[in-house]
Amino acid sequence: MCLENGVIPDAAMIHAARKRRQKAREQGEFIPVEEPKEDKTKKRTVQEDGDGDGSDEDDDRIDMSAITGAKEREERREQFYAVQREDSDAEDSDVETKEWENQQIRKGVTGAQLVSAQQESVISQYLIGGSFSQTFQNKSTLLLDDQRVGDDGTGEFRALSTAALLEKAYAASSGIRLAGTGAGSKRTTNASSNAGSKSSDTKPTGPRMPQQILAQLTERHRTTAELNRKHDEDIEHITQEVKLLQMDYRACEQRAPVAAAKYRFYQEFRCYVSDLVECLNEKVPLVAALEQRALALMGKHSGMLIERRRQDMRDQVKEVTDANKMVKRAGPEDQERVRRAAEREGRRTRRRRDREKNETAESHFDGMSSDDEIPDMDAARYRSALQAIELEARDIFADAAEEYGEVGGILERFEQWREHDLPAYSDAYVSLCLPKILGPLIRLEHVCWNPLTMDALVELENEKWYRTAAQYGCSATTEAALAADPDVRLIPTLVEKIFLPKLTALVEQYWDPLSTTQTFWLVRLLKRFVRDYPSLRSGCRPLRVLFQAILDKLKQSIDNDVFIPIFPKQAQEARSSFFQRQFCSGLKLLRNITSWQGILADAALKDLAIGSLLNRYLLNGMRVCSPVDAVGKASTIVYTLPRVWLNPGASVVQGMDQFVTMLRHLQSQLDPALPPNGELAEQIRKILTSLHVAAT
Repeated sequence: MCLENGVIPDAAMIHAARKRRQKAREQGEFIPVEEPKEDKTKKRTVQEDGDGDGSDEDDDRIDMSAITGAKEREERREQFYAVQREDSDAEDSDVETKEWENQQIRKGVTGAQLVSAQQESVISQYLIGGSFSQTFQNKSTLLLDDQRVGDDGTGEFRALSTAALLEKAYAASSGIRLAGTGAGSKRTTNASSNAGSKSSDTKPTGPRMPQQILAQLTERHRTTAELNRKHDEDIEHITQEVKLLQMDYRACEQRAPVAAAKYRFYQEFRCYVSDLVECLNEKVPLVAALEQRALALMGKHSGMLIERRRQDMRDQVKEVTDANKMVKRAGPEDQERVRRAAEREGRRTRRRRDREKNETAESHFDGMSSDDEIPDMDAARYRSALQAIELEARDIFADAAEEYGEVGGILERFEQWREHDLPAYSDAYVSLCLPKILGPLIRLEHVCWNPLTMDALVELENEKWYRTAAQYGCSATTEAALAADPDVRLIPTLVEKIFLPKLTALVEQYWDPLSTTQTFWLVRLLKRFVRDYPSLRSGCRPLRVLFQAILDKLKQSIDNDVFIPIFPKQAQEARSSFFQRQFCSGLKLLRNITSWQGILADAALKDLAIGSLLNRYLLNGMRVCSPVDAVGKASTIVYTLPRVWLNPGASVVQGMDQFVTMLRHLQSQLDPALPPNGELAEQIRKILTSLHVAAT
């Protein structure tokens, strides 16, 4: 009604509305029309006076919390009373149990036994805890004052009164323990009982006997003695370590100057090596460029001579063919061929005159000499180009100090390290690095080195770098020390890393297999290398590469330089000069190939000499020769072959079946009645005998 009249509700009205809503919730959705009036004088609680937003959730939460708090307080009160009742029951039961135990003890033991047991108990309690012993002593004194009883009333102590006294003392001690236990809370009693059950295995609850005390004291004494012994050992060990450390300290103090000097030396040497590597990195490309220039110049010179010889052979073949066909030409090519023929004949004439002067003309066969003569102007130009390269090579290290640009200076610095600290020198693998360090300098000195010519007759042993390297580190006095020397293979390694690749390049670009002089110098040099340097064996990779280059060059020469024209026998006399020269050129190549016996593999040489050259070219030329000429050529061929190849059962003899067949066929054509044929037959028989073949 107030709300309908527009009156603003106050706190009492709001509270009444809340109560009304709460009662409606409790009774359901029905709200009675009339509700009993509440006492307005009743004071509102804190919850009723509290501010709220009028929501149902807040009222429910307040009511439920009040109910729950009351229930919890009631439960805690009941639990507290129950615990108190249990404590009182437990105390009563403990007192009754102790009293029953005391009665049984008085019935079962005598006074003396009780006194002895009580004394042991007192001693044990004193050892275990001083507070309990003091309490027990006070109680015992009081009991002794009250127990002065006797039958005659004289006040003297008897044995029974003493036992009774000890019983009361025991009962008093038990009472004290019970009183102390009862004075605590129930929680303390339960904890003590639980702890006693847990510690029953480790610590006895009753009085301990003297034997147990003695055993424990003995064990503790043993443990203490053992610990003391360990401590003494540790002290002794630490003392020894201190002495050793003091000795090490004094030794380090003594070695400190040496270590400082060694440190300074290695720092200086490190700087030197860094500068040396930087210098070599700058100079090595220049050295390689000069080597390529020199090799290209030599290869061009040798290629010109080889191409001129092959061109002369083609010109002669053309001349013979044109003469057979009666063809005459006067074109530019013919004029050039005529010019080349004139130059060729002029060179032959000059060589013939030289042989006549040397009185070797009778033993010479046309085609055996090497046509390597060049005009004086070309020779001078070639020599001047080589000299210019040598001058440039001298200027490459002109701006470097001696210890960076000379073999002796570098080896001197490394020898200082070797003498200063040889183990560190060996651990640093300096012996493996020296050939690479010295390589550019030695290559620069031999940039125009060509052992295939007469101008390079200077032996390596006579050169300055060789003597310096040979004297490097010569401190070994015994054979064992020499074997342990890390630089004992310095010179063989230099030869392997520097000169074998150089020879390989010369073989590929300069060597002419038809030149007997070049082949002789190359074979001689390699034989000496293999003999003097044991490291140059079949497992040496640079040596295998060199041998393969030699075999490839021999195959190229057989394919391109050997040409033996085949003419009918009736026309052979007119063309004997060209035929004989070409056949002798083939014989010279056969001799140059067999000169490699003992250096190259015999199987490869036999395939080249017998399979490719003899059976393919020389035998075809011998078949069109006269018997006298054929027997002479056969004798020369057998004489050219190495003696080792002509042993009985050798593979060379088995591969010369075509040669043996040709000789037997030639022997069958000879008429024994003619005197000259008898000599020829005898020569054929000797040839077959040398080949271990029976003559027919």
